Amino acid sequence: MKKRLHGLIAGILIGAVISGGSVYAATGSKTIEVFYNNIKVYKDNVLCELKDANGTVIEPFIYNGTTYMPVRGTANLAGMEVEWDGRTQSVYLWDELVPGGTYLMDVCPPYETSSDYEDYPSQSGEKFSMSGEKFSNGFTIGTNQWGMTNCFALFNLNSKYSRVNFTIGHVDGSQMYDSTVCFYVDGKLIKEVDIDAEGLPKTVSIPVSYGLQLKVLVPETNYSVIGFGNITVE
Repeated sequence: MKKRLHGLIAGILIGAVISGGSVYAATGSKTIEVFYNNIKVYKDNVLCELKDANGTVIEPFIYNGTTYMPVRGTANLAGMEVEWDGRTQSVYLWDELVPGGTYLMDVCPPYETSSDYEDYPSQSGEKFSMSGEKFSNGFTIGTNQWGMTNCFALFNLNSKYSRVNFTIGHVDGSQMYDSTVCFYVDGKLIKEVDIDAEGLPKTVSIPVSYGLQLKVLVPETNYSVIGFGNITVE
């Protein structure tokens, strides 16, 4: 049985190994002819149904000699989670959901930092203060010295997280100047957070959108120690 489909066909390529090849991106629509032949999918020798987000069974099909299967149904069958970002037209796959309240420092401590970085994991029992309130599960970064270079911390997020949430502010006992902290995901500036010299700590959420690398940068023009407390990921 053959059917004609008009629109964008998105699927997982079966039966081909892609290594070292070029990636081509296309937009728009075209009419194609696909072939349905009652293709069956087995997991551990058990016949399975592939379903979309609404629970509708989606049948695999063949186009130009390649078998295509729905992303969500195939990923769920493999025990993976799926998220569709319509803004960027991207499909994100990961092995498991991150439980709410997971601390970044427990699952993804920085792999590289400047010399003025100090971490405060909950297991150590050490805390730092911002506006008189104690914080842990985070880190401090920055310096009171003039003429220092950029202060930074690099995290390998491994495409597992959608957001990073935390409380940010000046660390008590350090010099307090108006400061700006920059957040980069995969080299792209995502957010700048301004911290007033006499302002209270504030809660911030950074969309990391399942990126690979997060860079936290305190530029050299700042001369304050900045704290990041209770950092969680989702």
